[in-house]
Amino acid sequence: MVMRRSLPSLVLPFLLALPCAMVPSGVHADTLNKVVLRVNDQISTLYDYQRRREDFVRDLTRREMAPEERSRVLAQAPEMVFRDMFQDLLLESRAHQLAIEVTDAQLAAALAQMKQNFGIKTDEEFQAALAQSGMTEAQLREQIKGQLRVREVMDREVRTRVKVDEEDLRRYYRKNLEQFRLPEQFHLKEVVVLDEGGLPSAAERSALAARIRQSVVAGKPLAEAVAEDQKKGSTSAEIDLGWVSSGDLDPALQAAAWKLKPGEVSEPVAGRGGLHLLVAAEHRDSRIPPFSEVQSVIQSREQDRVYNQEVAKYMAELEQKSLIVLDPPTEAAGFRRLLSKPEPAEPQIPELTPPAPLAAPAAQKADKDKTAPAPVKPGMEPVKPATPEAGTPQPAVQPPPPGV
Repeated sequence: MVMRRSLPSLVLPFLLALPCAMVPSGVHADTLNKVVLRVNDQISTLYDYQRRREDFVRDLTRREMAPEERSRVLAQAPEMVFRDMFQDLLLESRAHQLAIEVTDAQLAAALAQMKQNFGIKTDEEFQAALAQSGMTEAQLREQIKGQLRVREVMDREVRTRVKVDEEDLRRYYRKNLEQFRLPEQFHLKEVVVLDEGGLPSAAERSALAARIRQSVVAGKPLAEAVAEDQKKGSTSAEIDLGWVSSGDLDPALQAAAWKLKPGEVSEPVAGRGGLHLLVAAEHRDSRIPPFSEVQSVIQSREQDRVYNQEVAKYMAELEQKSLIVLDPPTEAAGFRRLLSKPEPAEPQIPELTPPAPLAAPAAQKADKDKTAPAPVKPGMEPVKPATPEAGTPQPAVQPPPPGV
């Protein structure tokens, strides 16, 4: 079984198209079949190690990261890969000892979920993806089974150890109040007198913006104030920007919005797409929410922390109880120094990490390339998805923490 790290979604499309690792040319088969690791009845060969190392390096080269960070991680790659193999075999062996089996129904559900995650809707697309990945459906099913067995081990023997009571949560809250502070926020609505609307000159657009503003000042709702001009194509409809914080808006729009009181309308502000008129519907001062509002967040955070601690203890216990024979390649001989390093859990862990580089069908990827980005509300900056820090070594074993 080859367990892969969960990577940011922007990296996955590149990894999906990678071919399976090839046997290095000029290397004798007897050398590749050399056993470099044994844990009870489970073994890994030099070929297993080399294949995983090549996969790891390819994954790493696709990541966006600073050159010095990439060099640092590449230097550790052999030890990190061998550490992962070691931990994988410990868990695979334990699953065998516990006689954990995966039912056909569990396998079918996991496979269906994986297809959904990759947008594969037909058998033809699935077979094309397998062919492009250079693997068979039987191989894929075996890898999914292995992941499910390991997950069951962790559910039975680690998750049950995670205990966090309410007093622990309240103590954490009291010690870390500022972590939960919410920024000042405005609930904003806006309309835009469009640069490319029906009015040809800047003077006409400015006059229309001033007229709309005067109507709102006089008490007319924003949507009614622009209704006729919106039908003509001169303005946008009323846009509800929701609750915004400092940094969410273009600087000029934020400067105007932060001067407003609830119910007030801004002067016209030049911005993306035209002249913007902002109305402050509500305002919230910066505040620290009560414990009841953040309890679930603290609980999830603390459960993750305790879970990671218990995983480390459990892996050490498995090692003590196992028959282990080690003959790592020279470059990976120091892998044990990584076993004791604390490593952060992923912010989010998918229900089932794709177990192999399953390639999306070429036609499907081409369609995605032609898909236009989602429209952005005028004045709002696009929000970049959060991803784990590039280059951060991640644990080889990452079933979902309790409470996620």
